[in-house]
Amino acid sequence: MSDLVLLVNSLSKGEKRKFRMTSQQTSAPKLYVKLFDHIIKHGGLERELALRQIPEIKRSQYANVKANLYTQILRCLREIHREGYSEIKARELFDFAKVLYARGQYKQSLRMIAKVKSLCDRIQNSPLRYLAISFEKQIESQHVTGSMSHKALELSVESSRLLSTLSTRNQLSNSSLLLYGMYLEQGFAKNQRDIAVLEAFRREHVPVLEENELDFYERLYYYQGNVWYYLMMHNFSLVYRNSVKWVALFDEFPDLKIPARSIYIKGLHNVLNALFMLTEIERFQEYLSMLEEMRDIDLKQLSLNERSQLDLFILTHRLNQVFLTMDYQKGIELARLAEEQMKNNELWDLNRRMTLHYKIACIYFGANRLDDCLTHLVVITQKRFKNFKNDIQCFALILQLIAHYDREDVYVIDSQIRSLYRFLLHTEELQQVQKEIVSFLRALSYISPDKLAEAFSKLKSKLELLEEDRLERRAFLYLDIISWLDSKLLGVSMEEAIRRRRSS
Repeated sequence: MSDLVLLVNSLSKGEKRKFRMTSQQTSAPKLYVKLFDHIIKHGGLERELALRQIPEIKRSQYANVKANLYTQILRCLREIHREGYSEIKARELFDFAKVLYARGQYKQSLRMIAKVKSLCDRIQNSPLRYLAISFEKQIESQHVTGSMSHKALELSVESSRLLSTLSTRNQLSNSSLLLYGMYLEQGFAKNQRDIAVLEAFRREHVPVLEENELDFYERLYYYQGNVWYYLMMHNFSLVYRNSVKWVALFDEFPDLKIPARSIYIKGLHNVLNALFMLTEIERFQEYLSMLEEMRDIDLKQLSLNERSQLDLFILTHRLNQVFLTMDYQKGIELARLAEEQMKNNELWDLNRRMTLHYKIACIYFGANRLDDCLTHLVVITQKRFKNFKNDIQCFALILQLIAHYDREDVYVIDSQIRSLYRFLLHTEELQQVQKEIVSFLRALSYISPDKLAEAFSKLKSKLELLEEDRLERRAFLYLDIISWLDSKLLGVSMEEAIRRRRSS
């Protein structure tokens, strides 16, 4: 789907109406409006069909009309949302200052720059404020404005201070981005070598700073970097602490809640992730309610991206809520809803979609809906995805094998074991938990029925020891294998085994 079609399809009814109104102010319809209506009618754009149905557009004009339509839509959206996004307003004022300067109205231009700087202070936009000061220095140095006598030192000090702030902000944003990239690529630290690499990175790239001396974005990048760092280090208490600080920033700077709303939403998401890892059910419910209330109250004010982001995070944490409450039968209804939402949302990336498939599969497995469980696991395991973390694919293959075992699919198990080993050949390093599970599953078909309980018990003892290891514990976040073993040993459902284990 082309960028133009994606943009047109993303427009709300009100935005489409506003675009037509602003574009049809002359009696003759513009060519780009006709192309716009064609895309709306067909839901897409195919060149030959468009040229046949809009004969006014010549073949040589087609590319230019498309480009013009794209530009006109963006201009219209900018105008519609100008008042709602302070950064757009600040840039517009800066443009006005340039226009006034070009017309020789220097004092009026300086007054406009003062408005830009005031708005930049409110929304913590240091880069634009620096540009405004640079332009102000240009005016003061080239023209007699009556203010040069006291302005020179003031502007010099202010620009130097801003450069220092921008340098620190750049350093913190770079380190945060690099840590996030490491997390997406490698996931949690798997061994002491990974921990040593992370500690060395932090010493080299993250400066030692006083938090109370930092501005909004400096603190934001600092907290974000801490979240990714402590997440990889399995320190979920500090993930929670830094995520809460991230969210609290927006209470301290309420003017930024709208222009940086997607960052605020991501902060709430990370608080919920940490609480899920810590199994803090009551606080988890509180923050989930905050996320849901934001969507319900602000629905008309949210951008398409923000609505999609909220839908994704609310769905993710409602699924996580099932794991916390252990109500897998009730979770079936939510799993069905999740399946529908995944069909209707094209903005969610591969990693998000595959993670949702795995969570849904785990809910069906807990509810003993093995066919539904396998349907979602096949989506993850049918091929190897290059840009997807190995962890979930590996555990999806393991859960798939367990589900086939529970279904007594004797003839499928051998091929599933081979698929699992083919995958493991491409995996650089397995955790001990994974090694123990794979070794057990491989031998399972050769264990006589009267020896099964003993084999289950031995594996359970090994895994319980590994669960105490900080670096091995993450495996149990993906797959509650110990509860499955308990269900076999006690002769109860998976859901009941999980409930008994949690309450013990």
